[in-house]
Amino acid sequence: MKLWQKIGLITLLMVVLLGARIFFLWKARQDPGAIARQEEQEASKPIPKDDLAVVRQLFLSSFDAAKQLEGTTVWVKAGYSLPYYPVVDGQIQFGKRVGVLPAAEKLTIAKIQKAKVPAKENNRVPHGSQQYFAVFSLPDEKPASGDSKSAFYAAPIGYAEGGNETLFCDQLFYYDDPRTIYDNWPKDVWTAVAAHTPTVGMSENQARMAVGILIDSDSTSIGNRTVTYDVGAKKWTVTFVNDKATAVKETTGT
Repeated sequence: MKLWQKIGLITLLMVVLLGARIFFLWKARQDPGAIARQEEQEASKPIPKDDLAVVRQLFLSSFDAAKQLEGTTVWVKAGYSLPYYPVVDGQIQFGKRVGVLPAAEKLTIAKIQKAKVPAKENNRVPHGSQQYFAVFSLPDEKPASGDSKSAFYAAPIGYAEGGNETLFCDQLFYYDDPRTIYDNWPKDVWTAVAAHTPTVGMSENQARMAVGILIDSDSTSIGNRTVTYDVGAKKWTVTFVNDKATAVKETTGT
């Protein structure tokens, strides 16, 4: 086929497609009620209660702004993605990483602190010139026998590079108890969340609250896909249909 013939064929195809679109638009305008009915159907669909929940954000953009978190209680939003370290005499022990914070874990923030991180330490936050840390205690953790003091830990919440500061607090934490944010969830769901175990019948949002945000999925269609959650020691593979978990499988992490 010669070049001019190819160009002519492509042009003809574009004309046909444009003509088809114009025809369907004309047909729709002959029945304005069809558009109105479609809009009415969309408007009549109930809004999921989770979409109406108010998840507060603070838009913290600097170290000084983040210090307003001192003395407050937060809950982990970015479950199983945030490493944390013990703090001894005010010093973060980077060589003794404890693990990653579970989803919905309750933290009491004692201090916002700066520290330079060893080059080999990868904690999912850019090193920059220095990192910012939330120093916290776990209010539900029992002190060691004979020790009346609470243990303190540190987790990265942002970094500085030159004169620029970046904070991830809104992505990492809930500032209100998730049980009050999602007070429509039944008791058995919250029991499963506390056990960090996804169960049949959960929505994707509920499963995320239980087993975190590190996922691998076969689709971007939220609520209708199979998702594998990485919680470190194990993995959970959950199949969702119409935003309800229909199958849950536990596998060993790698």
